[in-house]
Amino acid sequence: MSAALSHSLPVRPRGACPTLPEPMPTGDGLLARIALAAPAKPAQFAALAGLAARHGNGIVEVTARGKLQVRGLTEASAAPFARDVGALDLALREGLEIQINPLAGLAPMHFDPRPIADAIAEAVATAGLGPRLAPKLAVVVDGGGAPDLSALSADIRLAPAPDAAKREVLVSAAMAPLGLVPLERAVEAVLLLLGLLAARGRRARMAALVEQEGTAPLLAALDRVMTALPQPAASAEGRPEAVGLHVLEDGRVALGIGLPFGHGEARSLVALAQEAEKSGGSAIMPAAGRTLLLIGVAENAAPVLRSMSAALGFIVDADDPLRHVDACPGMPSCASAHIETRALAATLALLAGGRRVHVSGCAKGCAHPAGADLTIVGLDGGAGLVVEGGPRDAPAEIVPVDRLAAAARSLLEKQGV
Repeated sequence: MSAALSHSLPVRPRGACPTLPEPMPTGDGLLARIALAAPAKPAQFAALAGLAARHGNGIVEVTARGKLQVRGLTEASAAPFARDVGALDLALREGLEIQINPLAGLAPMHFDPRPIADAIAEAVATAGLGPRLAPKLAVVVDGGGAPDLSALSADIRLAPAPDAAKREVLVSAAMAPLGLVPLERAVEAVLLLLGLLAARGRRARMAALVEQEGTAPLLAALDRVMTALPQPAASAEGRPEAVGLHVLEDGRVALGIGLPFGHGEARSLVALAQEAEKSGGSAIMPAAGRTLLLIGVAENAAPVLRSMSAALGFIVDADDPLRHVDACPGMPSCASAHIETRALAATLALLAGGRRVHVSGCAKGCAHPAGADLTIVGLDGGAGLVVEGGPRDAPAEIVPVDRLAAAARSLLEKQGV
């Protein structure tokens, strides 16, 4: 990994999170983020997209973690937007970020993550831990079903034990597996780890803790609940990607479709919701990986819905080159961005050959904070090309913006990235 890059770009702290009642100013107005706790009915989802057009600029995004973002709100429209969203009676998630498989209760899984996630949220609220934890801290409760959550970053992760016959879960801190605990003690294990983080202050994150202190304090905290030390986790190979068809337990299906770079327009999303309902769909749920799950579709109607989704501009093939390229909104949508991003990203997707490419308007790297085979990052007066690194790493080359597209294409072609 290349050395850290030091430059003059002013970086807005990534700890700030926009919400529905408190949207965040950005280049195209105010940005509100909405986390659904349960799937929305197609009519509710269509109405939400309509509100985005009425109160904002009509842009709706799905984030890498499966949250909705509405762009282009104003000081005058933000409060009416929040009020009208409240009137839709959507199930909204607040407080600690706890993510579960979006098809929990509908598709086969090793264990049902819903009661565990609910119990964690209740215990955190009861203990008053929420205000003592980092704003972006995340817990993943992966029941082992569709779609695959193994690549989703988390401070604390619960996942199926390698031996599916046992009622145990594998507990991990950041990417470090700690050990197995009985399923009935999984909530207790998470609370012990959250308490350890809270004791280190509101900026504490698990990845930094593991890097600085190792896993010893975590293993000590879990000593009374662990049944065994880490074992190799079950391979994620063959686990379903979000984009595609997922068979539900009632014989119906969920069709996963992707939004290019997480970006959608209200008009297309309204049409998508209407087509899903015509196909028998009962619900729509945002999912990790900037995707939407159209749930409860009749199996014989899925091919037509898939074709209609493609015609509306959505990604319906898990192998689509755009699924391997990340790009933030860039200029002019984001006030922090130094370059336009998405047109370049779409062009490079065809040259990437399945490798991960990230085009970031600035060094914050919101679309993909981790490393990539090629990262393009907007800087003061130009752009950096980072090979096998992230937006904060030292670039192999810095080029003027007017030469950026040609330089990026040349690097991809020369190095076979």
